[in-house]
Amino acid sequence: MKLLKLLSFLALGALFAGTVVAQDAPGKKKLAITKIAATDSVKARMSKQGVGLSLGSVLEALDSQVYDRVLNTKRFEVLERSDADALAKESAAAGAVFQFQQADYLLTIRVDGFNDRTETRVLASLGKAVTARVVELSAVAKITEVSTQRAIASTNFQVSRRQADQLSGSTVEKVGESSDVLLTDVTREMAQKIASRVADAVFPARVIGKRDKVVTINRNDTSGIKVGQVWEVFTLGGDLVDPDTGEKTREEVFVGKVKISRVTPQNSQADIIEDTGIDRLALVRLKDDVPDAAE
Repeated sequence: MKLLKLLSFLALGALFAGTVVAQDAPGKKKLAITKIAATDSVKARMSKQGVGLSLGSVLEALDSQVYDRVLNTKRFEVLERSDADALAKESAAAGAVFQFQQADYLLTIRVDGFNDRTETRVLASLGKAVTARVVELSAVAKITEVSTQRAIASTNFQVSRRQADQLSGSTVEKVGESSDVLLTDVTREMAQKIASRVADAVFPARVIGKRDKVVTINRNDTSGIKVGQVWEVFTLGGDLVDPDTGEKTREEVFVGKVKISRVTPQNSQADIIEDTGIDRLALVRLKDDVPDAAE
């Protein structure tokens, strides 16, 4: 009888301990994405140049691409603008008020630069003209902590792609909006850069495992990480206080470098190329990037 009571007590204790761990464990943050728009000056300039359709296509594609890329970081519960609008209507119908305060973070993206042009060079000796369609996109992404209304990150991104074609001597013009390949490539690259920055700002990449000369990093094949990249590794030291602003941060101590050797749907592995104290939970930041295969 006493043994039965003891076993019951131990089982209850284990259940309670498991509950405490589950409550203390970190989880996904809720992120709301506002509708992506271009500045008025960019829209006016593109309309005047006759490539307003290209800009409109990019803005529409960015809405879905950013949502997809951020969701695939597997670190956020994502609430996109269309969902927010639907929730706002439901809240109004119920006599309540929907606010973005239901999210932990707010992502705002503004396109502040865009170009879609065709450059042509005539090769008289060959009787041909070499043209290159160039698409350039610039955007500012801001991440705001909803509870404090504090901007925790604001970054400007630039993407440029070029597609060359050879035309016969009789061809004098090529319509810039006849192909969506470059627009798609530019949009996807921009969305990936923004999603990676959002993930890094809220959940910095970390070493989650170390075995011999190989470490595992909590970034998967949809995070933008690529084989061949070199990342620097840091451990957190003591608290630091800026004497001018009073802002508190943590000291970051450089402890090594790693080179990405394998990327999977779950995480990534990297070979250690310098180690003066790499351990689990150390921060990792990209140092040397590698070009995409398409480039």
